[in-house]
Amino acid sequence: MKTTFGASLPRWRLWIYAPTVTLATRRRSYWLLFLFSVFLLSAAVTLAMPLYAKGFNVDALRDVQTTKAWKAFSLNLESWQLAPIGAILLSSFAVAVLFAILVSFRKTSSEEIYFFAFWAISCSFESGRILAARLLEAGGPPSAIVMVTRIVLAARFSGYGAFFIAGLRSAGFRNERAGRSLLAVIGIGIAAAWTLPIDSGLFESAFLARPAYQLERLLLVVVLALVSAANLLVAVESSGERAFRMVALGAVLLLAGQAILVTGWRPEMLATGLILLGLGARLIVTRLHTLYIWQ
Repeated sequence: MKTTFGASLPRWRLWIYAPTVTLATRRRSYWLLFLFSVFLLSAAVTLAMPLYAKGFNVDALRDVQTTKAWKAFSLNLESWQLAPIGAILLSSFAVAVLFAILVSFRKTSSEEIYFFAFWAISCSFESGRILAARLLEAGGPPSAIVMVTRIVLAARFSGYGAFFIAGLRSAGFRNERAGRSLLAVIGIGIAAAWTLPIDSGLFESAFLARPAYQLERLLLVVVLALVSAANLLVAVESSGERAFRMVALGAVLLLAGQAILVTGWRPEMLATGLILLGLGARLIVTRLHTLYIWQ
């Protein structure tokens, strides 16, 4: 009896080999990502609560972290108190964005929003920074803290890759299968995180063990933002859709906001990062929905 290709393959392999991702598959992916983001946000809040409770061993954090102070309006807050807020804000942002995608893209397909959703979930993994702080306070082994650091970095790098692929899709590079593209960027993100030298004896204000090449990583984000915006501007010329101009602006705002929240701890920086994320997400979600709803 003649069978069709993939009839005996499991669903996850069909997803990888499929030339396109169906609307039903995207909806399932959005639901899974949204539920996972809610779980990670809940974990972040749960892990952060003991940081502000009585009896918490603050000295354990001060001994390893370059503690800095923020003074304003008769307040005197230290960096270890403010750094977890950035992780919670990023996790909350991911939940809000994925919920907006669920609501807005019920019957609307968009290659860009599909990969954008995977970038959003990468922001939820910043909750691992709070787990690293708890391990520090509890006197956990350096190997465990380095492992948490690598997981957070792997998610961050994979998110950058998904963002880059979204820009390429807008510019017309649609030959690669979506499943394979995602597996590729996740694999590259994991490989980059696991090969990056990390100093387990030094810790950033964001509670991660300090990885090497900090300047190079910052330059990578800047280049990624510019290339992603350029790809979206190419989409304006190739498709004639001016909405991609606002999407390009949204991409720059998103990556700028993320860069601030993954490194910053001062309240003004946290507020600025959140505002940039909100503006960027609004531009991308609303413009892409308006663009694709008529297609």
